[in-house]
Amino acid sequence: MSKSVVRRRRAKPRQPARRLPQADRKRELLTHAKQLFSTLGYHATTTEKITQAAGVTEPVLYRHFGDKKALFLEVLREIREATLLSWEVEMARQADPLAKLHAIAGAYLGSTREHAPEFRILHRSLVETQDAEVVSFLRAFYLDCETLLAQVIAEGQQGGQIRSNLDPRVGAWELIRTALAYTLTLPLGIPLYEEPDYAARAIECLLECLLCK
Repeated sequence: MSKSVVRRRRAKPRQPARRLPQADRKRELLTHAKQLFSTLGYHATTTEKITQAAGVTEPVLYRHFGDKKALFLEVLREIREATLLSWEVEMARQADPLAKLHAIAGAYLGSTREHAPEFRILHRSLVETQDAEVVSFLRAFYLDCETLLAQVIAEGQQGGQIRSNLDPRVGAWELIRTALAYTLTLPLGIPLYEEPDYAARAIECLLECLLCK
């Protein structure tokens, strides 16, 4: 092969990224960013890696997001909205407070498996990221969860199903902490988690401490 052919091949310009509508390009960037944040974590994921995965240049990314943190916050915002919306949908189908708690717990366990990368991002950011804005967002998200769960627990107390001496906020946080532990240990491949009735048994155990005896 002649040197001139080699030089021409080396000089071949990079193919431009295919043109997409703005909303589609933003969605594509978010998809690749989620995968990288999940596998590499916040700090190891760079805008260069995101744009390489998406097949675009960094200026394209900056047209949609001001910087990496803005992109990361958008990823967290999507996870928050999807999580709370799924809970609200499940609650709307139930009138009984205990049935609502069962539905929320079931939705969480199911969505944790279905959307494992998204939840991994959320929980990794709890320990990896000390940025004040990210921490503030995470705090607001979990306080939203506390409010929603505490309201359902208070409904159960008013109906005489849940013991009245329990602070609904404490009950809410015990549910949240248990869900966090499940999510963090899910990648370990615990055999018990694979048993068909594990979710139902876990939810019964989780809610038992709330009930009137």
